[in-house]
Amino acid sequence: MKIVKILFLSLILLVISCGKDDDNDSSTPQTTNREYNLYIDFWNPNGTNPQISFDAENSSSEVRIDFSQTFAGVAVPPHFTNVIIDNVRIIDGQFVNYQIDGITAYEFREDINNWKIDVEFYMAYEPVGHLDVVMVLDASASLGDDFNKVKEFASGFVNKIFTESPSANIGIVDFSDEINSYGLSNNQEGINNYISNIQQGPFTTLYEAMNEGIVILQNNQAEGKAIVTFTDGTDNNSDPIYNPEYLTDKLVNDPNNILINSFTIGLEGNGGVDKPVLENLAANGGVAAFPRTIDELETVFDQFSTSISNVYNLVYVRNQQVIPQTEPVKLKFVIKASPK
Repeated sequence: MKIVKILFLSLILLVISCGKDDDNDSSTPQTTNREYNLYIDFWNPNGTNPQISFDAENSSSEVRIDFSQTFAGVAVPPHFTNVIIDNVRIIDGQFVNYQIDGITAYEFREDINNWKIDVEFYMAYEPVGHLDVVMVLDASASLGDDFNKVKEFASGFVNKIFTESPSANIGIVDFSDEINSYGLSNNQEGINNYISNIQQGPFTTLYEAMNEGIVILQNNQAEGKAIVTFTDGTDNNSDPIYNPEYLTDKLVNDPNNILINSFTIGLEGNGGVDKPVLENLAANGGVAAFPRTIDELETVFDQFSTSISNVYNLVYVRNQQVIPQTEPVKLKFVIKASPK
């Protein structure tokens, strides 16, 4: 009987072990090459106005795109069309950023009821050449002596962005009872000097400061745009017009063609942070992180600097065949990627 019980327990453990999908377990940092799927509907009703929308349910969540957006393309004489998907990042559950190593295109064929590799139409990809980044930094008194560490981490973030993207422009908006700013600049020394001289004050004018960061980015042209907002508390000093709904609407309805990727960091300090608000403000493919200690905060700043600097524009190239919106072509793109 003992032998039978041991064999039975061994069988149960084997079934449990085989049933677990370790490769997709976001709680485990990934160190090897991986594949991510991006599912798309494509239509082109007049032959020269291609459009795509995303199947968010089946696409890999690590592909950071605003899946609610529909992207419109243009005709490219004499026979092609291009649809550009801008500001694409691949970030896993541990905030590890991946570089794209290759993309294979598939089209779903009704005649074979299966996916077929598309050899004539393809998805091209290239790193964003011109990047604008604004850091919105909480300088409230609640940070205490930890604020010196925050400034140190912010400077480290700046230095790593310039290492990865030397042509980037970076701006700073710091807030407490007052809001101050340093406009977008490529002057690394000037930016770091500004950060080192930021002074603390009472109160938390979070929403109004974030709005100023968005305005700075929207008033400038760049291939890629990102805003990183750090706080250890909740807003208690902004004009009522500047609320989370106002900011989210401004981010997702940007009048420019390039949407701003919004990343948020909430340090769980003395007063606590409003996680749902910061998660909603992490818009357009951005992510939210909630470090529990000042040491964890350093790691998040470091990870976000890599995530923000490693960004791509994808371009789907196809011919000018007329495809009605009521009968879109189903596409799948398998993205091969490796940790950055």
